[in-house]
Amino acid sequence: MNSSKIKRYYICFVWINLFFSFANAQQYEDMSFSELENTIIHTEKHINSIGRANSIMITETLIDVSEKFNTNQQYYLKGSLYNLLGKIYFNSKDYKEALENYKIADLFVKELQGFPELAIDINNNIALVYLDGFNKPGRALKRINYIYKNSTDLNEYSQHILELNLANIYLKTKHYDRAFRLLKICKKYFDDNPEHTSKLVMTYTSIGEYYGYNRKHGTAIKYFEQAASIAEKNELFRLAMIIYQKYENLLIKIGREDKAYVILKKYTKHHQTALEIEKLEANRFKKQLIVSEEKKTLETQKAQQSKTISIFTLSLLLLCLILFCFFIYNHKKTKVLGESLALKNKELKISKEKSDRLAAVKTKFISTVSHELRTPLYGVIGLSSILMERIKDEENYNFIKLMKFSADHLLNLINDVLQVTKMESYEICLDKSVYNIKNLADDIKNSFEYQAEKNGNTLHLNVDNTIPATLIGDPVRLSQIFINLISNANKFTRDGNIWLNFKNPTITDNTVEITFEVKDDGRGIPIDKQEIIFEKFSQASATDHVTGTGLGLNIVQKLVKLHGGTIKVKSIPDQGATFHFTIPFEIHQQKEEKIEIDTPEKYISLKNNESYTILIVEDNKINQIVTQNIVKARGYHSEIADDGLIAIKMAKEKNYDLILMDLNMPNMGGIESTRKIREFNLDVPIIALTASDTKDTIEEILNPDSGFCDYMRKPFKKEEFFQKIESYIHTAICKAS
Repeated sequence: MNSSKIKRYYICFVWINLFFSFANAQQYEDMSFSELENTIIHTEKHINSIGRANSIMITETLIDVSEKFNTNQQYYLKGSLYNLLGKIYFNSKDYKEALENYKIADLFVKELQGFPELAIDINNNIALVYLDGFNKPGRALKRINYIYKNSTDLNEYSQHILELNLANIYLKTKHYDRAFRLLKICKKYFDDNPEHTSKLVMTYTSIGEYYGYNRKHGTAIKYFEQAASIAEKNELFRLAMIIYQKYENLLIKIGREDKAYVILKKYTKHHQTALEIEKLEANRFKKQLIVSEEKKTLETQKAQQSKTISIFTLSLLLLCLILFCFFIYNHKKTKVLGESLALKNKELKISKEKSDRLAAVKTKFISTVSHELRTPLYGVIGLSSILMERIKDEENYNFIKLMKFSADHLLNLINDVLQVTKMESYEICLDKSVYNIKNLADDIKNSFEYQAEKNGNTLHLNVDNTIPATLIGDPVRLSQIFINLISNANKFTRDGNIWLNFKNPTITDNTVEITFEVKDDGRGIPIDKQEIIFEKFSQASATDHVTGTGLGLNIVQKLVKLHGGTIKVKSIPDQGATFHFTIPFEIHQQKEEKIEIDTPEKYISLKNNESYTILIVEDNKINQIVTQNIVKARGYHSEIADDGLIAIKMAKEKNYDLILMDLNMPNMGGIESTRKIREFNLDVPIIALTASDTKDTIEEILNPDSGFCDYMRKPFKKEEFFQKIESYIHTAICKAS
């Protein structure tokens, strides 16, 4: 897709959102009180499918519309809407904004007479923010106790909901006997009222947690399994995920890793099911939006025609008025013109702010997806690597090997999707470094020898001797082009040949244009597919979906274009395919200068790893196990800190040789924690471990004021991981400080 199309689609996207907001405001203006109340309920039920940005936009519009009702109705609607805003921010873990909106909702409800159910919901939500968002169970308990003691006119259901929430807080604050007394009351009520299925599931889960805390593991397992069974039967997949997560933690705690693995698979299954259901809801909402937009487009066209006639008539009248009053009202005309310009500037400013907000939402989405997908993959890949080293039984070893292969393949697919997204957001640009292109070609060939042999293929490399050896460019992005093309050729070639050709150099002054060719004698590409082969998600055959996402060639095309070239394909079915493109390079003038390449051999080998202690700062329990076992296999001692605050305390009490710092953690993240450590320790090397690779995240890590020495993206390769550790562990003062 060329840049003009990208700009056109982006502009359309912004205008559609602006128009949708205006049209919604007009639509809601005519609604009655009960209709607006139903709209609030519908929006709350479908937050996931509507999306965070659209949910906020709808809610803020409804707040403005509620001004037309009487005071009592207005306060009720605003209390409900600010409560909904708090839930939207709570779901996206923006706890500060969530608490602020909940407190505004509470102020409106306090002015109302009646509506105890809404007051309970708001206060309960405030308690959840204190409990889950800020880890302040004391404040949460105070809030729940207040509404529990002061709500005398509650119906039976609301009373038991309140008791269930209070019991859960007692569990968090380790008042187990108080919690159990309330849970027994809730269990009896919800057992007798099966229509409240989700609350029954939550009650059984909490009872399971109670027995787990009291080390009655058999009883705890029984209640977890009952809760999971009810949740699955009623298709409450999100609740089932929570149950299996707590169940798995209990099994790991009591040493039942075998059963924990089975529970982990169930958790993964329900996670996938929940995502698919939410995806279906999102698609349904998008279809409704498309139909609505088509209707609005027709209305807009009619309004535009009327507007054009009105503007023309108005312009004539204005012109006559200006000519008639030119000398008398000259100063007034100037004032009007100034006010008009100020209004236009204000409109432009509002448009820019909305555009910036959309860009920020997209960047946040990329970062979140990157982190949420790579974090569990780090655990899967890491644990499978550890098991491969420990398991000697051939059959089980092969199973673990297949699991690791599948996880690596999934990671490659995720990287492809995120790569395309970052290209469309203009987050990728070429670096300029000096490198030897012939050495680069040899490295690429050597890396594919094993993969080619598995398919019975022979890989040939031909480099024109007249090509200058030392060039200036981005070897990483160039390698990515060849890797994708060779990998693609190897997929569709069996017992054949693959050629990588560097040829036809054209040297002009300080520049050389080189033609690159990746050729194979495989099955080829059908003629009718050659026009679309570079489009996203396209495949040469209907059965090719089993081999990838269809993003590889699209990424190649974008990278070639980024280098200033154009890629083309020639293919005859059953006779192979040839991809060729020409790229200009700057020639490095100091031809005699040797290019040093960092290799593991350049780093000092550690002979006594046992004398080094590494602090691992990570909140994810599985990732703690993975990282700790990786460094343990190399002979290092290690200690764990569950969040940034604990890491600061441990770093003050003990001198560590190196700190591995995760970025996203509760209580205090890795970036703030690193800055605090640098206030009293400038020497210890600190390496950031992150599942995100967005431009903003990497720039923040590499900022000289961040305090980080370097970063590693999870999942990482062991060789690169230990290469960085051994290079920094010998440095007395880290370069970031």
